[in-house]
Amino acid sequence: MHRNLYNGTIGDDNNVWEWFFVKLYQTDQDVLSFSSRIKSVSEEKDGVLITLKNSYFYPEGGGQPADQGTINGYEVLEVFTEGDEIYHKLASFSGLTINMPVDCVISKETRDDHSIQHTAQHVLTAVLKDRFDVGTVSFHMGKVHSTIDTDVEVSEEIILEAEKSVNDYIGEDLPVSVYYRDKWNLGDIPLRKDVQVESNIRIVQVGKIDWCGCGGTHVRSLKDMRLFKITAVEKYKGGSRIYYMAGDRAFQYISEMEDAVTLLKKELGVNLDELPFRVRSLVEERDDFRKQTMTLLDQLAEALARTYQDDVVVEEVTHEDDLIKSIGGHMVKRGKIAVFYRGDGRVFVFTGTKADAKELVKKAREEFRFRGGGSTGLQQGVIELSEEISPFISKIYESLLQLEL
Repeated sequence: MHRNLYNGTIGDDNNVWEWFFVKLYQTDQDVLSFSSRIKSVSEEKDGVLITLKNSYFYPEGGGQPADQGTINGYEVLEVFTEGDEIYHKLASFSGLTINMPVDCVISKETRDDHSIQHTAQHVLTAVLKDRFDVGTVSFHMGKVHSTIDTDVEVSEEIILEAEKSVNDYIGEDLPVSVYYRDKWNLGDIPLRKDVQVESNIRIVQVGKIDWCGCGGTHVRSLKDMRLFKITAVEKYKGGSRIYYMAGDRAFQYISEMEDAVTLLKKELGVNLDELPFRVRSLVEERDDFRKQTMTLLDQLAEALARTYQDDVVVEEVTHEDDLIKSIGGHMVKRGKIAVFYRGDGRVFVFTGTKADAKELVKKAREEFRFRGGGSTGLQQGVIELSEEISPFISKIYESLLQLEL
């Protein structure tokens, strides 16, 4: 659908434009191409901001990213609002001038995807609250997945049931409707949360399960979501952060999981029903190997520590961090002080209770670019400039010579 917004916009005989702000993306989100005119142009350091007489572009807000598309063939990088104005950011000036007619195209793929993810959030929030008394604190839509944060931690059982419930509603093909009300004629509409405005409240209703004041874009019925999948859950600020996908994103996720499972079956030479047990066996073998490796590493470190006869050792080594730390631990047990460093700038200062490692490093780092920290018995970090490694170590060595050990 294409809309021409040229007509009916001349204000007087002097051809003055009568600008006004209309949220067209809310009143008719099917319009994905339209004609308008440039209202203002302002150059920025990293691009140019333009406003249009009228725009169907959805600006970033409410957890939903902005639409993507083009204006006169030039890519729209950002869309955002300041006050009642919608700003469209382009990469360059591109010869656009005030009152210039422009043709605008909104990406249908992006608009549809955002509408699907946003509607999925409404349904998931409704399911969690109504069935499990779990409230939604915030919502964010990313390029790969979307998230909601909850006010309490959710269990695996709740996650599985919530995912099933959302997909059941998709199967029922609940309608999604949008209408406006004022605060004084809301009647018995059970809004999911309080709204901050008193008039022109935009209500998004999903069947008989959710009523929410919302300015985003949504599907017209849940069949358009097609599929819903919760992909991960983590603890977050006393509650949970739930990662989910819907529509094409969900199908893509499942396709990638199937590819991964197919590869694992092939590499491990097992059937699907055997796969979990084989993976568990490999994890147990890995853990046993790690324990054996750590035991051998500790034995090697103890043997190397015994080769040092001096009470204070300052030496460049090529060992990995774990071995260095283990050697240093054994040196401390033997009542010795060790300073080990590598050519890549890594520095380890082991003093135990014989000296204050923090003070030793503090004196040296006043003159050199050292990033790190630790305790009074162990300091570790990195010298940022290779040419400063030698003088930094020399500074610590001088401080060690002044200690009464």
